[in-house]
Amino acid sequence: MNKMKKLIFILFALSTSIYAQDVNSKAPVFTGKTMDGKAFNLAEYKGKVVLLDFWASWCGPCKKEFPFLMGLQEKTKSQPFHVVTINVDTEASKMMGFLKEQPRKPNFPVVVDPEGKLPEKYKVEGMPTTVLIDQNGVIRFRHTGFVESDKAKFIQEIKTLLKQGQLTE
Repeated sequence: MNKMKKLIFILFALSTSIYAQDVNSKAPVFTGKTMDGKAFNLAEYKGKVVLLDFWASWCGPCKKEFPFLMGLQEKTKSQPFHVVTINVDTEASKMMGFLKEQPRKPNFPVVVDPEGKLPEKYKVEGMPTTVLIDQNGVIRFRHTGFVESDKAKFIQEIKTLLKQGQLTE
């Protein structure tokens, strides 16, 4: 193997191993404030499945995903499952404009992170990024971007984590 191929292979192996550390590893616990000014602590969700979603007002796929997340939270309200979103807009007015375009107020916590510290902890590379965390606080699935076909995949992954077959789209 020539030196260039070897270097490319090493860089690829390193990048995939860094990414692979996220899935099946402990989710970084964090505290913060919600858009309503309430304290938030991810540690309080231990024992529950959490869909953690990073989004921004300028993100087109986020606009399509957000109503789906609200519906998902509504359909699972009797189960140990919670949607938590993290907004990374630097200006609150942009986040609020995005939320006003939604059919109703979010039925889940919207954590604000104008300094962008949480995406770094979770190695977010694009918007939206969705991370599914199991009852033990371990990251089990992660997705970057959102298209219509992701809905069925998210539902199946949540069913797997809940070990229940009652969740439907």
